[in-house]
Amino acid sequence: MLSLVIPAVSPHLASASPVDQQRARVESIVDGLERLEEQASQLGEDFVEAIERKAELDEEIVDLDAYITVKEAELTALRSELGDMAVRSFVGSGTTSLGPLFEDVGDVNHRLQRDQFARVALSAADISTDDLDALVADLEDDRASLEDKVAEAEDLADSLTAAQEQTDQKTREYEQARIEAEAELGELIAEEEARRAAESAIRVQAELEAAQAAAQAEAPQQSSSNSNSSGSSNSGGNNDSGGNSNSNSGGGGGSTAPAPAPTSAPPAPAPSSRSSAAINAAMGQLGVPYKYATSNPGVSFDCSGLTAYAWAQAGVYLPHQSRQQYASIPHVDKSAAQPGDLLFYYSPISHVGIYLGGGKLVHAPNTGSVVNVANVNWGKVSGVGRPG
Repeated sequence: MLSLVIPAVSPHLASASPVDQQRARVESIVDGLERLEEQASQLGEDFVEAIERKAELDEEIVDLDAYITVKEAELTALRSELGDMAVRSFVGSGTTSLGPLFEDVGDVNHRLQRDQFARVALSAADISTDDLDALVADLEDDRASLEDKVAEAEDLADSLTAAQEQTDQKTREYEQARIEAEAELGELIAEEEARRAAESAIRVQAELEAAQAAAQAEAPQQSSSNSNSSGSSNSGGNNDSGGNSNSNSGGGGGSTAPAPAPTSAPPAPAPSSRSSAAINAAMGQLGVPYKYATSNPGVSFDCSGLTAYAWAQAGVYLPHQSRQQYASIPHVDKSAAQPGDLLFYYSPISHVGIYLGGGKLVHAPNTGSVVNVANVNWGKVSGVGRPG
């Protein structure tokens, strides 16, 4: 069983006051809870990915099997047509063996069968055996592909069982560790988590203010640069005094081309007008239990299931997987987050929630919990996306 207690007390902590020791213990416990929560989230996200891949494979197998059935029918029809040609061509012409024409492709020597068909086709001056060869080759490739997909699906099904057990185990560890920690130091744990969230919010606010200050400082410099460049181009060639680099320009008196103005990063997309609809949809699911790999309103959600559902109510499609959601929408800086934006946690991404503004988000956190509103721990946020 995982222990969140500090295994040993360092010399400088041994002489620390009881308050300091308790604070260090609380910080250690919260660190352990955060690690367990992140591990459980990543396992759950990997499990969702595996489920989706299994569903994709099942669909591909059904489609490919149907495609093979159609191609087999085409092959049967072509062989029948060639067979009829053979009968017409060889009736009364001797004892030439037509057996290979009517045997299964896999049961005779391919070269012998191809030669027989060639003789028939050439005699009838009608169908080329290229059609037959192409069908046979395509079918062989498709059957091999189908076998590979079936094998992958079977392996994935086996791995899903193990992945679910691992996810459940890690989630139980987190739940039990949290129960024990809150039973012993409940208020202190909550206070420490709130403190960390507040500190991360202050850092993000400082980043925002620094970015705004830098942008304001850059604006007059860019304006001055553009003005100087314009003035230089208007007076080009008139100053031939010693030391002027233009004096070495071959006597043409032409001025050097002005340096291009510095370019800034493209602006973030404006917040979507549909954000309020997505937020209202998510808030309407408060109290619904968490269950990974689900998106059932009023029944259960996992984190990406909630965000996909909420934005779907606003008319925006998102895949049911946090990493895919992040890859499918524009990104903005954390300091520019607005209500309705998606906040993505950890690296690799394995959790997502909807930002409400004011340092709050609504999310489906983990097994044993429910859809709720919580403080944003900006220190764990690895990316921000803007749907709509």
